[in-house]
Amino acid sequence: MANTWIMRLAHAGMLFGGCTLVIILINPNRGTVDANARVKETVAAASAVQVSNPLELALAEVTSVKPVPMVERVRVSGDLQPVNRVVMRAKIAGKILSLDVREGEQVSPGDVLMRFETHDLRSTLLQRESDRDAAEAELVLAEQALNRIEQLSAKNATSKEQLEKAKSDVASNTSKVQSLSAQVDIAKVALRDAEILAPFDGIIATRAVEAGSRVSADAELLTVVDTSIFEAKVLVSTRDIGRVSVGQIAELQIDGMDGQMFKGTVGRINPVADAGTRFVPVYLRLPNHDGKLWGGMFVSSSIRVREKNDALVVPAVSLRKDNAGDYVLKLQTGHLRRQSVTVGQSWSDGNLVEIAAGLKDGDVIVTAPLPELLPDVAVTVNKAG
Repeated sequence: MANTWIMRLAHAGMLFGGCTLVIILINPNRGTVDANARVKETVAAASAVQVSNPLELALAEVTSVKPVPMVERVRVSGDLQPVNRVVMRAKIAGKILSLDVREGEQVSPGDVLMRFETHDLRSTLLQRESDRDAAEAELVLAEQALNRIEQLSAKNATSKEQLEKAKSDVASNTSKVQSLSAQVDIAKVALRDAEILAPFDGIIATRAVEAGSRVSADAELLTVVDTSIFEAKVLVSTRDIGRVSVGQIAELQIDGMDGQMFKGTVGRINPVADAGTRFVPVYLRLPNHDGKLWGGMFVSSSIRVREKNDALVVPAVSLRKDNAGDYVLKLQTGHLRRQSVTVGQSWSDGNLVEIAAGLKDGDVIVTAPLPELLPDVAVTVNKAG
């Protein structure tokens, strides 16, 4: 690098000497040669000196353009929670007769987790069924009476009032049977709810009661979680949330599992930012095929918000601008040439710029923003750096 700057200082010295020579040549007291001709000769001589002594560029000051894969990520963190989690609550008040599961035990759909005492429930059901049967019998009698009165009415052997009363009795008994039948159904449901069944394949996470205790309706009993699928709740700033969408790939590192990378996807996005932090909750879904994940684990994640497999990018500092537009200095046949370019997307927080048109794979451009580097200047690249 020191040699490069020595060469540049020498180049500046030669240019200064050339300017002095021009002043001497155009002095009319120094001869009778046409001044314009002398200037042309001097410029040609200076150009020849520059060609023979080109500017030396370090290898780090140029780059070869080629398509590269580009990925932009949003980095977030949060904790894991099971997607499917059910808190089992008592649908009836009563005494717990048996409780056959503990925290951490695996259960399958339909497994009986606990039972309530059913003596009172069975008695209630029998009473409701008995009342319904009696009402049905009364309804049969009322219908028979109505049938006889209708026959007499057809022969004008009974009054209209008797006919209307018979119809009213049938309607009343029908309503009574329907009401008592509904009570029978409620008693059956209560008896069925005396058994708490597992809703899906899962694991008992919490047990809030013990066998023999009495609980009220809607009391919390058990919590069952499905550990086959987890969600990581992470917070994304409002500045970045516009780039996040459902279905994007997320790469997660989980605390306690160093060296392992888990892949998930953006499952859902909360439509409202948190009022206190101004961050938006985003839920990353990932499978738990090998059973290594637990609820509450801390995760660090990066969401791929943008990617391109063959982006032709250059450092942003290599871009130049003049009245004709954006351009770069391309190294061609030992000289710097002005190459117009069409600028595309920015990457890496603006440090890289994609070139939509103007460059191709293999072009070598200058990346150093030095003022003395101009179009048509002769240069050479020091391969040693």
